[in-house]
Amino acid sequence: MFTSKQQLIGGMGVDPEIAAFFVDRNVPKDNRYWKGRYLYVARGTGYLFIPLFFDLQLRAGIAKDDILDSSYVIIMERILDYAAKFEFGEINFTDQIAAIHSMIEPLAKHKWLLDDLREYFKGEPLKATANLGLENSALNRGDALLYLLCVNPAPAELIKKVIEYWYLLVPSFLLLDDIMDFNEDRQHQEENALSYYGYDAAGVSKAVEAVEKNFKALEDINPLLGEFFRSTLEQKKKTPYFQYILNN
Repeated sequence: MFTSKQQLIGGMGVDPEIAAFFVDRNVPKDNRYWKGRYLYVARGTGYLFIPLFFDLQLRAGIAKDDILDSSYVIIMERILDYAAKFEFGEINFTDQIAAIHSMIEPLAKHKWLLDDLREYFKGEPLKATANLGLENSALNRGDALLYLLCVNPAPAELIKKVIEYWYLLVPSFLLLDDIMDFNEDRQHQEENALSYYGYDAAGVSKAVEAVEKNFKALEDINPLLGEFFRSTLEQKKKTPYFQYILNN
């Protein structure tokens, strides 16, 4: 499925320049995250979140020139390459984080965040700290990308605001995906954020409440994005699968 600039701008409130930048961007060569893909913002939340996250950085007050700087975007792509290699079992978790840390360390402008991330990623499962992580550890599995913010020249208070926005956006995507996949994940004993709430109708309802709370907070930041998420969730609720897991 193709995500157009018009969908990002008119349907999700993304800044037009950010939308155009990512929709028009070529897929990075030899990058495991985009392997087999022909579109940069390809089908699926794993690609849609990129322009949304960059737009939230802008809304937090970070300069657009810094957000769309070529070197900054390339670093993001390299982090995602390592994340995909871990996801597909080509490297282990420790090696993934070590490689990202080594890449970021000489470029870091925020040593406080680099140090926080070093401590945060020492253990598995990832445990929430003052600035990083959620209590539901399964929702922290995308947090390696927060290393990107170490190289952003914005003041620390803006970086902390972006981190707050991250935990509204990305865990919501992950939790929605996990709700839809929980039967399959449970059968295959794969990590699923729903285990935090419970693999039953009550657990699903609690997970939905958590997602809705995040959507409300996002709506205060970007009304169109909040509305898009609410509509998406309502559509999912009407599906036979969702009705089944809500009532069994």
